[in-house]
Amino acid sequence: MVKLNLPLRPWVPQWLGVVTMFVVMLPIIMLNGTYTGSMLEVSNTLGILSEDITMGYYAAAAGMAVAYPIIPKIRAIATPKTLLLTDLLLQIILSFVCAQVGNMDITIICSFFIGFLKAFIMLEFIIQIRPFFSPKNVRSEFYAYFYPIVFSGGQISMALTAQLAYYYQWQYMYYFTILLMLIAIIFILLFFRYAKRPMRIPYKDIDGRSMFIIAAALLFSIYVFTYGKTLDWFDSTKIKVYVFAIPLLIYLFVQRQRTQEKPYVSLKPLHHHKSIIGYTFMVLVMFFSASSSLITNYLNSIIKVDSVHANSLSLLLIPGFIMGAIICFWWFRWQRWRFRFLISGGMFCYVIYLAILYFGVTPYSTYEMLYLPVFLRGLAMMSLFIAFGVYVVEDLDPKLMLSNAFFLISFRSVLAPAISASFFSNALYHLQMKGINTLSENMVLTNPVTSTRYTQALNNALTQGHGYNEASQIATNSLYTILQQQSLLLGIKTIIGYLLITALVIAIVSAFIPFHKTLKVAVVKTGDDMV
Repeated sequence: MVKLNLPLRPWVPQWLGVVTMFVVMLPIIMLNGTYTGSMLEVSNTLGILSEDITMGYYAAAAGMAVAYPIIPKIRAIATPKTLLLTDLLLQIILSFVCAQVGNMDITIICSFFIGFLKAFIMLEFIIQIRPFFSPKNVRSEFYAYFYPIVFSGGQISMALTAQLAYYYQWQYMYYFTILLMLIAIIFILLFFRYAKRPMRIPYKDIDGRSMFIIAAALLFSIYVFTYGKTLDWFDSTKIKVYVFAIPLLIYLFVQRQRTQEKPYVSLKPLHHHKSIIGYTFMVLVMFFSASSSLITNYLNSIIKVDSVHANSLSLLLIPGFIMGAIICFWWFRWQRWRFRFLISGGMFCYVIYLAILYFGVTPYSTYEMLYLPVFLRGLAMMSLFIAFGVYVVEDLDPKLMLSNAFFLISFRSVLAPAISASFFSNALYHLQMKGINTLSENMVLTNPVTSTRYTQALNNALTQGHGYNEASQIATNSLYTILQQQSLLLGIKTIIGYLLITALVIAIVSAFIPFHKTLKVAVVKTGDDMV
């Protein structure tokens, strides 16, 4: 086994230290302030909007982005044992508050700080375990192990949350992660050595004003895109204020980074063409992956699948993640083919995924039909994330790596998912309303098909003992339900059709983009910026 520099007690074997770090990491990769897997149960129990759950979910990602640039400063004044114990204890408190408090404003704030604290443990895990995954500190090799673990944890969390919420209560996911974190604390207390280090918090080195400004800008952006449809966009005073404030906050943030001697983040990564290309492609990857919301609508409204099975479908992403990681691992090790073919191949996986959905999504389709497309989405997502995770740092100054990590998380995990989800939600709503107007023109009793369905529904209601007026209303409602389902299905297929064309164009164009001028590229080493 590769020698690791884990802070263990003298009698503790190295393998037990590795197990301890994985025990610490397990609850963290599943932890969040709000869980989308229990969205239906939480909404029904607390009488809140599903957008509140989504807002909390994205707020945690924003917290991670804001925390990343200051983590090295905190690690310099705290031992790994102190950092992990303090972090886990705070996470337990925040998770307990989220489980007990029904006020979503408090939950969203707690979610932000849960994400903020997650970043510290994530980076500590990366630094301690990195040689275990890649003895030569090769970035592509490390990503091929680390990314599937982290992304798979999120999918397992969704499926497990749905199970616990369906069979017990939505709070049980919080209690489950709290239990795992308590076990992690016991492992740390038993096996990590005690060490003293002067606790001098570097207040002067932490630019709190920049952190507050960019946190506000990210949260305002998430709010606008998450609640836009619900609050009817610019009819909402809050959205008007936030839309005005966002560019102002970004301007203040940029100006402060330019004028500070030691900026919170350097803006120089935004001047590198590889960084811009990488960020753009990662936004596109998240955009295509966010089409999963269309599948969720299809499962819930067309083929009537319960929340447990709908969220369990995401587990099929995990084999795709593993396959994508294996492909990238050997692609970068062998370097026999050009980088652009890897990117084009990943995009063609999206093409096949969307093509199967376009031709397979029907009122009579089955749950099992979605297995292959979900697998392909996981394969495409993982291969492209690893590829561009390496690509954006190839020619970057090592001093700019942490700044790159901040922008990477902000674009990939905060803004792109929120904007994509908003786009699909609004587009589907618009197309559904348009479809209802179009289809309702022919849904009249003079239409033989409509007349037959109406008569059948009416007769069924009468045989069940309903009066004629009540039976007539039930028959009319059944026609309206059919109209809604047909218009929804039409909207889903229309969006998937446009996505299919877009993905095909990008896949073909990617095969000709000269990402690198040579066949082989330099091996990029790992660093403390790993995200």
